[in-house]
Amino acid sequence: MSNVKNSKTSKKVILVEPTSSKLLSNQSTEQLSAIKNLLFGEQVKALEQAIEVQNNVLNKRLDNLEALMIKNTSELSTALTKASQNIVDDLENNRLEHVSQETILEGKLELLNSQLTDYQQATEKEFSQTHSELAQSVKELNQVISKEVDQLTKQIERSSKELGDNKTDRKTLASLLESMASNLIEFQE
Repeated sequence: MSNVKNSKTSKKVILVEPTSSKLLSNQSTEQLSAIKNLLFGEQVKALEQAIEVQNNVLNKRLDNLEALMIKNTSELSTALTKASQNIVDDLENNRLEHVSQETILEGKLELLNSQLTDYQQATEKEFSQTHSELAQSVKELNQVISKEVDQLTKQIERSSKELGDNKTDRKTLASLLESMASNLIEFQE
């Protein structure tokens, strides 16, 4: 009879163990998720915000550069239009007085048009190069930040797994979190 009671008791214990270990596992998973959010949630948000700020700064610089190019082109075009009109007026006046002056003034007009074309080409080339450099800088910055986020995520996962597997005590957990925090602070500096 005592054997029968023992076998029934052990069956009850076996049935209770998986349920309690699942509860402990769910609780520890939830706690680890909460710890991750507490420790690294703000840093991930800060990195995302830094990316957004850099993107906004670069976009503003690009917009400013584009506005400056448009303004300079407009001013140059207005100046050249006025200069061209002045040359045409001079040509008309001088044509009557001196036939030889006509050739000289046409040469000036062609020179101004050539300079305008050269300036426009140089400006477009510079704008294109600046745009390419800014795009490359943004791409490199995004890669660096993504790499750092990946490294932090892997470190968190390793630490979480180690904490879950080893079931370390609170003091060990506190020292691990403290070392991770100091590593992050050193990284930011």
